[in-house]
Amino acid sequence: MNKISKKSLQEAAEWLVKQQEKPLTPVEQTQLEHWQQSSDNNRFAWQRAQRFINQVDTLPKDIAYAVLNRPDDKERRLNIGKLALLLATGPIAWGAYKTVESQHWRADYRTAKGQMKQVTLPDGTQVTLNTATAFDAFFDGKERLLALREGEIQLHVAKATSQDFRPFIVSTQEAFLSPLEANFTVRQYPHTTRLGVLEGRVEAMPKFADHKEKNIIITGHQAELSDHSLLSHEVLSTDTISWLNNMLAVHNMPLHQFIQEVSRYHRGLLRVSPKIENIEISGAFPITDINVILNMLSNTYPININNHLGNYWITLEAV
Repeated sequence: MNKISKKSLQEAAEWLVKQQEKPLTPVEQTQLEHWQQSSDNNRFAWQRAQRFINQVDTLPKDIAYAVLNRPDDKERRLNIGKLALLLATGPIAWGAYKTVESQHWRADYRTAKGQMKQVTLPDGTQVTLNTATAFDAFFDGKERLLALREGEIQLHVAKATSQDFRPFIVSTQEAFLSPLEANFTVRQYPHTTRLGVLEGRVEAMPKFADHKEKNIIITGHQAELSDHSLLSHEVLSTDTISWLNNMLAVHNMPLHQFIQEVSRYHRGLLRVSPKIENIEISGAFPITDINVILNMLSNTYPININNHLGNYWITLEAV
């Protein structure tokens, strides 16, 4: 097959985005068919677009979201161009994205999207992993180190024996956390670390603080840390630990932020119309069933749920 023209790939990308945003009208469907039949270039470009959308779940979610899910006109045009480029490069490039993603997940312990599990470390420490979580564990003669790559964990640190007084340290992108027989949670955000202490005491130290301040966070408190400072220290919120009961609890959270939380458990794309993105959401939602969450939203708020590609692509729009 000859090389597909840039113009046909660009037009195929436009049709693909239009098709994913909402079902095509009969007129638009006829226009798409006429466009395909008008040239071999167009027909081959659309075949490649269909192969792409059938494999899009192998792409990292943030890449797929950025390419297909920008409502702003300027961003939309830019990302249609990115999609056209992906169509031009073909399956080799799509496979490269998958390879990069898999390398990121080569951790000692990990969970996929929507998965939760418990593991026991060599010293007896019990760790619960939330969705899309990965960490490494390094145990030697001097220390016990858990390095959280991403996601969220609960740790019940084993009691030190008379033969083993090695310090236990949790390392995140921003901080070192040193517990003593503690039960606590840690979540890695893009630029901050959140610590919640259920029992015991945890010493929290930002990695790049001007002076090595050691903040002691006690039972019933939580803290947010950057790599330079303690950003907040307050009473532990039940919302922070609701995931331990398979729930997502929120209070007056903007819909766009709420959907970002829900998307951590969904193997696909969730889009919110700008018209409703600031609706404030409150309640407790079961993280084990995305469809229940969506039904609760549509029954409680002026929101319509539109599903595409077998629930892979879900759009929330105004009623």
